[in-house]
Amino acid sequence: MNANTTETDIETQPPWDLIALLVLAFIVLGWMALAVSYNPSRGAQHTFESLHSVVLHQYQTLPWRSFLTEMHSRHGPAFYALVSALGLSLEGMRAAGLVMHLTSTLLLLQIALRLGTSWQKAALLASAFFASPFQFGPALWGHPEALAMLLLVLGLAVPRLTRGLSRHAPVVLLPLTVTVEPSGAAAVAASCLDDWRRRRWLALLPKAGVALLALLTIHLTWREMPARGLSDALPLPHARAFLIALALLVLGLQAGDRINRRVRPAVLLHRFLLLWPGVVVLYALSPALVGGGFVFSRLDRIEGALLAGHLASPALIALVLAWSWNALRSDRLASAQILICAAALACAGQGSLYLKDVDFFFWPLLLMRLLRWGARRPALRESLLQAAILWTGIALTLATLSYPTL
Repeated sequence: MNANTTETDIETQPPWDLIALLVLAFIVLGWMALAVSYNPSRGAQHTFESLHSVVLHQYQTLPWRSFLTEMHSRHGPAFYALVSALGLSLEGMRAAGLVMHLTSTLLLLQIALRLGTSWQKAALLASAFFASPFQFGPALWGHPEALAMLLLVLGLAVPRLTRGLSRHAPVVLLPLTVTVEPSGAAAVAASCLDDWRRRRWLALLPKAGVALLALLTIHLTWREMPARGLSDALPLPHARAFLIALALLVLGLQAGDRINRRVRPAVLLHRFLLLWPGVVVLYALSPALVGGGFVFSRLDRIEGALLAGHLASPALIALVLAWSWNALRSDRLASAQILICAAALACAGQGSLYLKDVDFFFWPLLLMRLLRWGARRPALRESLLQAAILWTGIALTLATLSYPTL
């Protein structure tokens, strides 16, 4: 075998015995966490008990039209329909979420190996996803996001891992995400941009059409049967939430690119001074977040007691964008995908923005970029792997310190 790695060949076969032990460790840790009712993100258990278990009971006991009227979840009905069709209890619902999360983890591991990543770094990527509190927590507590993430990962990964008819799996799997998590339409739209760039019209048109049809059907159905929280008109973007989501996604996905390190300090300062006033104006156009906001909300509260406006949070956002400008320009497709997902977060949150919501888009966007460039640009692949590990480390720290204020 050649000493160099190509797009389809790996330098050496990974040690499958060690990978099998890693998989076994994931399974054992997952079931142990399930058995002791581990709650890594703190809010996952409360949401399960106060929302998802209630909605599942409504689905199982109410007629369809009554269910649509009474349900008070912003999620689609597909997850509850699947759980009911399988005849799962609440504990079974939680176990199913864990199985979905484990499957997504193993798919990421296999994708990383297929792209030529060393088995050690592939294991680190899989471990980062598995341990992410905003993936692991919702999965352990039977949230629909576990199924939505599995559909996204499957839809993106299957064409690379298999051949034949399965290469058309994204046309079915990705639009199904919308019936589980309507905001997942942004991730589907982001994948459609990749199809558009490659002129894969036979993939783009059916995928976009089915996803749009599903989204419109859900919206019109909820509008006809006014479920609480779902029947409102499509919300306008919250400018502050958009800017924060944009900064976080750019920080996680593009700030670590090596191309950013080539900028001179004077150029960086110039970019910052150009961006900062515009961010200050946009930031001031919307009210304070009603929930979440991370360090930005805390900075706003401190600054609000001293000044009439907000300068610190816009400065952080402008600094992230100024530092990442080279990467944003060099991969405009990834930048457009981030913009779409940030806009979705700004619309869906109704004035709130939590790290778990950003995390839902971080992993599909990371996977899209890995699949697009991972085999051809090893340096970019390495930076993305490092970004995933750092992202989970920060998420674990923030979730441990004070999840209710994140």
